[in-house]
Amino acid sequence: MTILAAAFAVLKPFLLAVVWAAVIAVASWPLHKRISRHLASKPNLAATCTTFIIAIALVVPMLLLVFFVITDLNTVATYLLEADEKGKAAPVWLGKVPWIGSLLVGKWQLYLADPHQLSLFSQEWLSTRLNLAQDLAQSILINFTSRLATLAFALWVLFFFYRDGEILVAKINFIGHKWLQQRWPSYSNSIPSAVRGSVNGLVIVGFAEAVIFSALFAVVGLPSAVLLGALAAILALIPLAAPALLAVIGVILSVQGVTMTGIYVFVFGTLVVMAADYIVRPWLIQGSTSLPFLAVLFGFLGGISSMGVVGLIIGPVILALLHVLLREASMDDSAEPGR
Repeated sequence: MTILAAAFAVLKPFLLAVVWAAVIAVASWPLHKRISRHLASKPNLAATCTTFIIAIALVVPMLLLVFFVITDLNTVATYLLEADEKGKAAPVWLGKVPWIGSLLVGKWQLYLADPHQLSLFSQEWLSTRLNLAQDLAQSILINFTSRLATLAFALWVLFFFYRDGEILVAKINFIGHKWLQQRWPSYSNSIPSAVRGSVNGLVIVGFAEAVIFSALFAVVGLPSAVLLGALAAILALIPLAAPALLAVIGVILSVQGVTMTGIYVFVFGTLVVMAADYIVRPWLIQGSTSLPFLAVLFGFLGGISSMGVVGLIIGPVILALLHVLLREASMDDSAEPGR
């Protein structure tokens, strides 16, 4: 146990990257097998090709999202610079926002209505909170660098999982058969299926939600429709977060005089989130496992509530293992496990 504890302490800084690499490797193993068949005598090249494909699939959407973020931030910065130079009157709809409309108008009048008020406020804020601003910028930079390093390390580890996966699986199966004997096949078959189903549910449904939300926001004429659509899809991973965003958008549209459009955005968007969370994603996961639909739903929702995004995958896997345990417990001693 001491050796295991020491090993965990040594590996802890890399654990997140290794877990994600393992999840991606299990989920994409059929793809790697197809590539390996064409490059049977070149395992390093096969592993490199699969890793490159996965890297492109991960990095390209991130770069597109960064591009849209930078574009929209540039638009906002241009608007604020123009407001600081000439002053901007508060839009009429701002005062109609429920509960906080007068507060928002007051803040607008204070910082944006008159020329140079925003720049004066920025100078005063930075002069009194320079250390805070520096700490915030440093924290953002460190966090971004850490995430980037985790992604790079995960892709590096992924290469070795692809290259040496057959050997690793053989060793795991040997240990599993040694410890669990005839019970091991039930577990070894359940885990990969649950992981692949969970990843399919995460990726396919997330992409579909982003496309649907972006199209919805573009149709109703919202600015930054793609960025808002991606944000809504990401928030959909957090319980009630996406409906909250849709409610805010609906309220803003309502106070702008297009009440029915605001109601439509909220109702349709919420139905999309509910269908994804309670029907489509569990159905995709269930199709890859022998889990009952309700168990998949509980595993998905409970996993994300307790473990965050990684819980989307770990939750159904844990319940898949529990399902195997319960199935074994319900069998007679003479029955063969897993049948």
